Amino acid sequence: MEAVARGVVEQAIDDELNDRRLELNHNTFKRFEEMGILADAESAMFGKIYAEAFSYFINFKMHSREPISLKEMEEFERVIDRRVFEIKGRIRHLSGR
Repeated sequence: MEAVARGVVEQAIDDELNDRRLELNHNTFKRFEEMGILADAESAMFGKIYAEAFSYFINFKMHSREPISLKEMEEFERVIDRRVFEIKGRIRHLSGR
């Protein structure tokens, strides 16, 4: 994955971990959990952050008109793997309030 694409993925994660955005998402997913629509608000929040990062990556690749290689997908997963504990920690911090 080229540096720009990796930066796009990192920026997407950073945007989603913004305090205000994270709190808004937490409140929404927690309400859905309390209504019985979701089984687990924390997992839903993690899925949203993952999906946003993947969406940013796909959009970047679409605009560059380059196909996504298997190697790039593997590197995308490594970026997520590298930040998974940070993401989960931020979500748990909100849930623990």
